[in-house]
Amino acid sequence: MPRRGGSRRTSTHGHRQVAAGPDAATTAYPLTFDRGSLRLDAPESARVPAYLVWDSRVQAWRTEAFRHFRLKEDAAAYHIDVADEAEQFFPCPSLTVTLPPLRPDQEAAISAWERAGCRGVVVKPTGTGKTEIALAIAARHRCSTLVVAPLRDLMYQWQRRIKHSLGVDAGVLGDGRREIWPITVTTYDSAWIHMKTIGNRYRLIVYDEAHHLPGQTLHESALDCLAPLRLGLTATPERADGRDRLLDTLIGPCVYEERIRDARGRTVAGYSIVRVPIYLTESEQAEYDRLSRRIRGYVAKRRREGGRFDWKEDIAKLSRTDPEAKDVMQCYHRKLALAHRSAEKLRVMEDIFRLHPAEQCVIFTASNRMALDVSVRFLIPALTAHSDKRERNAILDLFAQGKIRALAACEVLNEGWDAPGVKIGVVLGGEKGTREATQRLGRLLRKFGDRAARLYEVIVEETSDQRRARQRTRTDAYQGAPRLSLGQAQQLDLL
Repeated sequence: MPRRGGSRRTSTHGHRQVAAGPDAATTAYPLTFDRGSLRLDAPESARVPAYLVWDSRVQAWRTEAFRHFRLKEDAAAYHIDVADEAEQFFPCPSLTVTLPPLRPDQEAAISAWERAGCRGVVVKPTGTGKTEIALAIAARHRCSTLVVAPLRDLMYQWQRRIKHSLGVDAGVLGDGRREIWPITVTTYDSAWIHMKTIGNRYRLIVYDEAHHLPGQTLHESALDCLAPLRLGLTATPERADGRDRLLDTLIGPCVYEERIRDARGRTVAGYSIVRVPIYLTESEQAEYDRLSRRIRGYVAKRRREGGRFDWKEDIAKLSRTDPEAKDVMQCYHRKLALAHRSAEKLRVMEDIFRLHPAEQCVIFTASNRMALDVSVRFLIPALTAHSDKRERNAILDLFAQGKIRALAACEVLNEGWDAPGVKIGVVLGGEKGTREATQRLGRLLRKFGDRAARLYEVIVEETSDQRRARQRTRTDAYQGAPRLSLGQAQQLDLL
């Protein structure tokens, strides 16, 4: 078993003497970056910090790469003279900075990050200039930079922004490309794959949409990286699984926070939220209730028989081998379909289109099938997880040019898409909680003159839609906005 450090011993190991004590001489030991970890070539008997683990395979001490800065600080206390060979940072390329002047809130975010030791998370709403904050930091600190984004489209957006604002070409690591340059953009998945080889090449690492980082495997890329400067950017740091607490370790503490309600009308567009309640038909509601009873009965039975039963964790696994569990899973999907694809939602869309005949509109759905239903009914494009890159880019380009009046999307536009001129959004369903709701609202809030945004939420009463709607009202984004009925919205537009 690996042995942790911390014992007090005296020995020699081919270098100068290692000894514990206030007046002990220090000894120089090589510290190298080795496949995502730090390797300290000191003897097993050396007194080292407790977070180092003895690796008998190579007769050296190891720890995660992200502890590099801490290890160098702790070395003096343990009388270890570290010959640091781990840092192999790219030199910063020559920059031609053309960033616009930063607003006071952006300057405050940068100052807070620097006071925190150049490590931490900046929380600001969508459209308030988080990208400019990161680019300004890279320009001021003149350091090699790796930008990590959740989507390929966002990765290429960063590449374009870096070229425009810093005057250098950024490498692309991902999407079949392997350009490891002094300034590089990549995705979370590619960072996880390649960080064990590039984790010592960048002084600054930027995590865009940082709430993705604490995932079950993605967080390992942060452990494999020794970048001393770490910046996280997000509008929605909270995660349903509670793993957002890991951000403090992986990146740093939250150093600056601005919520949507505080930015409303100042750095983001003013907005209102219109709740449109609808109902299932009598036969649909009867089927919905029957399916709900079937699911609740199965869960209660499982808990009586086996104690703990977690729906999210257990039902998918059981449905592969248990016919009853498979039947219950099918009931669950049918229940979702009843709420997600209610015919009444399409009728409401007719009213909204009539209310905004000259406005562009984006429609968010909870399923690919509903996005396609909207597409067929109103003859508008639909973007789903199955849309290829060329189709997606062509549709978004036409939409940005105003040649398409509306489009429907299932989840794929929650992040990584900006259309400042679009101020009308419609939510026809969603399953991913308050963060998804805030992200969808954020798509409409980028400032575009004095135009205000409006988000319509179509809620199926007496279904799980009601519970999710109540959860959304407790978020700051919803508490800070006027909430209207469809009739009130119509009256306002007539004034």
